[in-house]
Amino acid sequence: MNNKKRISKLAFILLCAAALSACNNNSNAATNTTGSTGTTNTSETAAAVQTASFELDDSVEYDEDDAYTDWSTADLTTISLSGTSATVEGSGAEVKDGIVTITAAGTYVASGKLDEGQIVVDVADKGTVRLVLNGAEIHYSKSSPIYVEEAGKLILSLPEGTNNVVTDGDTYVFPDDSTDEPNAAIFSKDDMTINGTGKLTVEGNYNNGIASKDKLKITGGTFDIQAADDAVMGRDLVAVKDGSFMLDAAGHGIKTTNDTEGEEGIIVLQGGTYNMKSGEDALHSTGGLSISAGDFTIAAGDDGIHAETAMLIAGGTIDITQSNEGIEATDITIAGGDIKVVSSDDGVNAATGVDGSGGEGAAPGGGSGGGQEAGSASQGLLTISGGTLAVDATGDGLDANGSIVMSGGSVFVNGPTENGNGSLDYDGTFNMTGGTLVAAGSSGMVQAASDSSTQAGVLMTFPQTQQGGTLVHLEDESGKSIATFAPTKSYQAVYISTPDLAKGTAYTLYSGGQSTGTATNGLYADGEYSGGTKVVSFTAESLITWVNESGVTEAQSGFGGGMGGGRGGHGMGGGGGRGMDGTMPDGAAPPDGAAPPEASADADSTTTQ
Repeated sequence: MNNKKRISKLAFILLCAAALSACNNNSNAATNTTGSTGTTNTSETAAAVQTASFELDDSVEYDEDDAYTDWSTADLTTISLSGTSATVEGSGAEVKDGIVTITAAGTYVASGKLDEGQIVVDVADKGTVRLVLNGAEIHYSKSSPIYVEEAGKLILSLPEGTNNVVTDGDTYVFPDDSTDEPNAAIFSKDDMTINGTGKLTVEGNYNNGIASKDKLKITGGTFDIQAADDAVMGRDLVAVKDGSFMLDAAGHGIKTTNDTEGEEGIIVLQGGTYNMKSGEDALHSTGGLSISAGDFTIAAGDDGIHAETAMLIAGGTIDITQSNEGIEATDITIAGGDIKVVSSDDGVNAATGVDGSGGEGAAPGGGSGGGQEAGSASQGLLTISGGTLAVDATGDGLDANGSIVMSGGSVFVNGPTENGNGSLDYDGTFNMTGGTLVAAGSSGMVQAASDSSTQAGVLMTFPQTQQGGTLVHLEDESGKSIATFAPTKSYQAVYISTPDLAKGTAYTLYSGGQSTGTATNGLYADGEYSGGTKVVSFTAESLITWVNESGVTEAQSGFGGGMGGGRGGHGMGGGGGRGMDGTMPDGAAPPDGAAPPEASADADSTTTQ
């Protein structure tokens, strides 16, 4: 399958997953189940994951030689490295002035230490070369220590128990000013596969660590890569089945570069363990990006995970400890996984033209800068059908320049604390039909789910800012706990939506107190709640109910781009802005400390302390 078809199929599958989820929602065929960390919509989640698994299996074609096999019985050529020279036993390679040149397809085994030299692969007939690093240390100060100038494919094998080192200098020598490659310590102009279980240490002092100008596949190995720019890079594809990665990059951690429309590079990660530190995006795809398994620890100078088109997360454990924007793509589908995001701007951002966050007109400090025309709803779809997502955001928590669809999974949002952003921010609609969502943050630009949702929700706005760690407890008229949540940051508004909420039911909301249960992502799924102060009792007369300490207000959610425009329908759209005459529009939350437009006459309330 060529790359163009693969890209189109990735986008198509992601759209199908979203469409299938929406169709299932509308048919009300799904069954909600509640677990220890929240609620998932089992039928819809399964459908999304199954669809995603088909794409992941089909999008990357692994050849038989991509898997590691024993090389000792092969017809091989040995390359013994020593100082500034090497000796070759067998055919297909020669040595001159410390440069080992491989000119024929075959298996080559390199061992020893080359203090100043290079292995070059130059196979004119495009044959496959397998280079086994059997305890090899290669350093070259003038260019790439391993350079594939021409070949059908390079297979770099790392035998079990071996330690291999490849390092370059900080300045390369090129034949003329028009030449700018190779530009990585291990560089291939053609396809490259790395396999085995041995260790490979790479120091890319000039520019990149490992780079392929075509497809790069990794099926195993232990990697310690430091790079002056990008650690791991492929043009059309970077695919990882397994491996352990320690990546320290001044640029991107893992990156694709093909940005031709319809042929964009993709990243497909199906396993592995990753500890990534980058000065730019940790994962950066010029096209689609999918994660179905793996353990990720990410500290990024810019985005944690970024794709220019579509992104699918269907599994794995992802911990983004530092980022500007945590997860960013035009269309984002979260169908599984355990995800934690800490961001200095938006936690999850579904928007077009998002590279570097410049396409949104973001203002300094993470606030909305009015990059969209007033009242416009642009591209950007966030679909959540499974998994667990916990967001700690300085900017918007969940942000879609288009719409949000949630049918399953558990989502917990902490932040923002400033009123220039909201824990939920969307321009179109937020249709919620399943799952558990608790979003706590500032109240100045607050939004709830749209009235077109089929699952009930409650948005509470407090008269004063509540300190982080202060419990929010919601229970129904029988005393059954709906949610007990401990926001990690200060907050003035909390939106709660679970399958246990229902229109026409009476509820009481408490503040403070304690729970005997154990919190997961701030949510207490068990234990007894006590000691809190009753803030308000109310009856949920609408599917989406807005309340404050006085009772139910007339505010309605889901105005989207509405009249005030900007991102997320702020201003006169989704919450907080005043009209030209200074009055509050329908659907807008009152400013901090202000009284609501109206309160229900039968509300029983007490002010929190």
